[in-house]
Amino acid sequence: MAEKPYFCGDSSANARSVEPTYIGMNRTKHASKRNRPSYKSLLAAGTGLSLISPAMSQSEAVKSASQPQQGSQPNILFILADDLGYGDLGCYGNSVVQTPVIDSLAGAGLRFTDFYAGASVSSPSRGCLLTGLHTGHATIRGNMCRVGGLEGEREGIPGKVRRTNLQPEEKTLGDLLRGQGYRTCLVNKWHVDGFDTTATPLDRGFDEFYGWLVHEPRSHNFYPDVRWRNRERYEIAANQNGNHADHNTDRATDEAVAFITRMGKGATLEGCQSAASQASGQPFFLYMAYNAPHVPLDAKDTLLYAGKGLPDTDRRYAAMISHMDASIGRLMNTLREQGMADNTLVVFASDNGGAKAAQVETLPLSGVLKGWKGDLWEGGIRVPLVASWTGYIKPGTQTAEPAYFPDFFATFADLTASHTSATGDGVSLKPLLTGEVTSLPERAMYWEQYPRVGISVALRKGPWKVIRQQMDQPWQLYNLKDDVGETTDLAAKYPDIVAELSRLAEEAHEPSPYWPVYPEK
Repeated sequence: MAEKPYFCGDSSANARSVEPTYIGMNRTKHASKRNRPSYKSLLAAGTGLSLISPAMSQSEAVKSASQPQQGSQPNILFILADDLGYGDLGCYGNSVVQTPVIDSLAGAGLRFTDFYAGASVSSPSRGCLLTGLHTGHATIRGNMCRVGGLEGEREGIPGKVRRTNLQPEEKTLGDLLRGQGYRTCLVNKWHVDGFDTTATPLDRGFDEFYGWLVHEPRSHNFYPDVRWRNRERYEIAANQNGNHADHNTDRATDEAVAFITRMGKGATLEGCQSAASQASGQPFFLYMAYNAPHVPLDAKDTLLYAGKGLPDTDRRYAAMISHMDASIGRLMNTLREQGMADNTLVVFASDNGGAKAAQVETLPLSGVLKGWKGDLWEGGIRVPLVASWTGYIKPGTQTAEPAYFPDFFATFADLTASHTSATGDGVSLKPLLTGEVTSLPERAMYWEQYPRVGISVALRKGPWKVIRQQMDQPWQLYNLKDDVGETTDLAAKYPDIVAELSRLAEEAHEPSPYWPVYPEK
């Protein structure tokens, strides 16, 4: 179909019905109740969820949650990079890659030094972010599943692969915030749909969607010739026949700018629900998920790094990050132009660690960390995260409190005074963001990764991290406060700590029908 000159929201006929949303949601329908931790045991283990701020009494928290102020909810702009390493930004120590906009967000807000993605690869990490469940409880635990799911083609790889997707009964951040009156929009990369064409963002809590879907390889790259506008598949004329004219980073940013503009003051656009609804002060949640700097390294241009003496691969990698950074600047300018900057919480993060596949030669992809995307070493799961919110987050601050993607479901529920209950795998970061507290109760954070067979697991509690690469291999123990590079295994020196953390790791895992630990051959 031909391109349209505007972007507009989904019709009510296509929109997903909104139901009461619960923190952590229901465990997936296949989860074992026998292995499912109770709310009390989750709290005792330090892995559970409480929406009560440490600075509040229980009665104060209940009162606050039951009496949300009309129009008080902030807009939320969550920006996610793709395969951006811990050492790729100026505000995280990179002296080569130019990221002035992200650096300014860090300077205007809070920078996390010990923040983690939900997983070491894309799909499960994004699933953790959206549902508040860690990979021991989540439906999606890898990019491709071992059994079940649906079969399809993976671009660039011969043969078929299997993928699963977020299930209809799972509720997402989109559901949570739409239930609180937000207009919800996802731009660009979803990647939790597998090959299921009925698992799009519009089917999982989002009012609007502009981007690409897994089942269509022509939509994945940096110069796609196919894209989606809500449920409409359309072709990008400028990129037909292999032409490289319309870059994905630019198109995605255009779509996000258009959404913010429609939600802004005085915005009018015939036929768009969001423009009319904004007149009554409707807040928005924009999940802006860029492709950059994921391979292939199809930079729009590398002029910014000309004459810098960088190898070609490094120059293209750096240019992709700087292009994304400048595009984020466009989003921030639009917020200011629409008078929405002061009432918008902006969060920037990466979906997992930097990718070895980028093959950079001189750039410090993982910084001082060990490992890459696909590893449970720190370089695979520790990621940059900065948050800025004028008047609420103190500028120029930093925290070393450990936190990770499952925390955002609890955080946004707390932030919007959502009526929620039940259990989940995250804690609210709101009191940390707003400076009510400088530390959180010590708790455990858990990750799984699935190699060809077996399972790799890692768990962090306080400064301690245990990791086991396979079930027949020993646990390793690291003190991340003293040894962030994971160079010295302390398991033999502190067997009691290994015993405690390995027990928590084993309790965190629920069997998955899609990722049996030792699949039949």
